[in-house]
Amino acid sequence: MRLQNIYVYLHLEEYPPELATPFGFKTRYLCNFLRRRLQELKFDAHGFNKICIEGRHRPEESCPILSEKAAVPSVAFDQRRYESLGPSDHHEFFIGMLLEGLEKCARHHKIPLSEMKAAIVLFREGGYRNEWTHQKKLLRGVGLQASLLCSLDIEKFVLTLRLERQGTTVFEQPLLKTLPDEIIFAYQFKEVVLEGETIVVKNKFGEPIFTMGVSSLR
Repeated sequence: MRLQNIYVYLHLEEYPPELATPFGFKTRYLCNFLRRRLQELKFDAHGFNKICIEGRHRPEESCPILSEKAAVPSVAFDQRRYESLGPSDHHEFFIGMLLEGLEKCARHHKIPLSEMKAAIVLFREGGYRNEWTHQKKLLRGVGLQASLLCSLDIEKFVLTLRLERQGTTVFEQPLLKTLPDEIIFAYQFKEVVLEGETIVVKNKFGEPIFTMGVSSLR
């Protein structure tokens, strides 16, 4: 069973929704960074396809595999410290919980721990930014290079369309902003195509989310 995803969240019965829900959103930028690394690794786990690191008052030493095919290590959540952090201070707090959970999971199950730790080093070295290019495509016949650029941080996901001609950016604009969770944004975009003299960005259902005429760039 291929290991595909990682989550860091709070136990829903121990913490109120007004705390647990925003916390879950805020950790996705970090977990998504590792999720994309897992997709590259194609690591086969035994009996689970995700690791769900659960913040609790009193964490258990075990790492059970639950019915939803999730390995669930629990770690201590320091609520007082968390609530005292400024906006730029959360990165290492989340990384600390993540590393503790991964190490606990590795004591009970075979996981790519060293590769995940290496990914966290890259995340730190990159300034805690999670940015990637979803698609880069030459729009033949009109001399444009189109890119769909993704950015995910603690507060939001942003999809940006960039158009370049001979290495010079002629258009760049955010097309989509959502809460930072793949469940919300993943289906809302897929590709950029050229239809006649119109540039079209489509979602996973083939529906246009943005159109513009090539003539407007001349």
